[in-house]
Amino acid sequence: MAMDQEPTAGLDFWETLGVGEESGEQALPDPQDKRVAVAKTQQLQDKPPGVVAFEKGEMAPLPEDESAQAEPMLSPDPSQAFDDREAVTDVQPERAALLSSENTAAAVEDQESSQPPVRPAHARGPVVEGPGYPNPSPPPPKPDLSWESAARMAESIRPRLGQMWLDLLVQEAGGDEVMGRRVYHILDGQHLIGELWQDEGVAEIHVRGTRVTVCDKHGIREVPGFTETAVARRAVDAVEAAKDRMGAVVTHVGESVIVSRRDGTGLRATDLVTSGVVTNDHLAQVEKALAHMEAVTVVGPAARMVVHAFASLIPQGCRVFEGPYGVLPAGCVAAASPLDADYVIGVRPGAPAEPMAAAGQIGALIANPETEFRAAVRLVVSGRFASVQTVTQVDDPAVAASADG
Repeated sequence: MAMDQEPTAGLDFWETLGVGEESGEQALPDPQDKRVAVAKTQQLQDKPPGVVAFEKGEMAPLPEDESAQAEPMLSPDPSQAFDDREAVTDVQPERAALLSSENTAAAVEDQESSQPPVRPAHARGPVVEGPGYPNPSPPPPKPDLSWESAARMAESIRPRLGQMWLDLLVQEAGGDEVMGRRVYHILDGQHLIGELWQDEGVAEIHVRGTRVTVCDKHGIREVPGFTETAVARRAVDAVEAAKDRMGAVVTHVGESVIVSRRDGTGLRATDLVTSGVVTNDHLAQVEKALAHMEAVTVVGPAARMVVHAFASLIPQGCRVFEGPYGVLPAGCVAAASPLDADYVIGVRPGAPAEPMAAAGQIGALIANPETEFRAAVRLVVSGRFASVQTVTQVDDPAVAASADG
């Protein structure tokens, strides 16, 4: 009967699983069994290299996805890893040249630096010409030619601008020219000083607080002053700011401010003749002496005013050294020193100007000389400062007789 037959070995379930009959534990495979070795070799071939190295204790475990994609590391020394040049035929020529160079990092850096810069997408501003920027910048806008037309109009109006303002202000003042001019000087900031400066006969304007005194060819006289000290102070500041344009000199002496003309005299040589202060004969002698580059001296309190009036007699085109309170005649140029000048003009210029004038080395027009020397023309002025009464030549017999008496 079939029941009496012995079961075949292939149908032994536990034996097939490798479990002992008695203990029920898993039986360890025999290392000498060839079937076990073949199976283990097959398992090693199926596993990734990283897993195999970890099982052998050669490296740390890797994630499953990274161990499957890990690539073999290159040798740290390319010259040793690629001794056989024929074995790297599958490597690109550029890559092979870099690996075979002694300084691989420098070669890679040079290759990266040779690449043109890339303009970022978020960069703003116009594109300029240069490496990496082939698009030229847009041309600048052309200048507005109407400015040239405006400049020509301004040049034509400039000489008449003051008169245009004055005419407008006179019209606003109802035709009152005096009031219109005063409004103009208030707008200009110079106030009363500006009005007095329009009189060319005024040589100096003295301001002390609100009081104002002028010095002209008629002498020294006080005029109605400012209403407030602050107004006078603002007028002086405006004159100081415009002194170059006005040709004025502003001098502060204590609490007084003196505004004087730089080139003007207040008195002219012809004014001295017409007023009877100087005779025609005296004027001719002074003019002749200055034409021959000789010395003319004037003594007296008002000597400075007379010297300023005679300055117009110096020939044009000469170099003039300006001593203290000197004046530069029209058509002449200033000299830095009497050593390079044709004439000296001033009050008590001293050395070396006066010794040079005494020796005939330089022409001179000196008021109250510091040293007494013989000049071609010597004049004495009577009267107070800026109030000239008479001018007399010292060599006149009348003057000599009065001096002896």
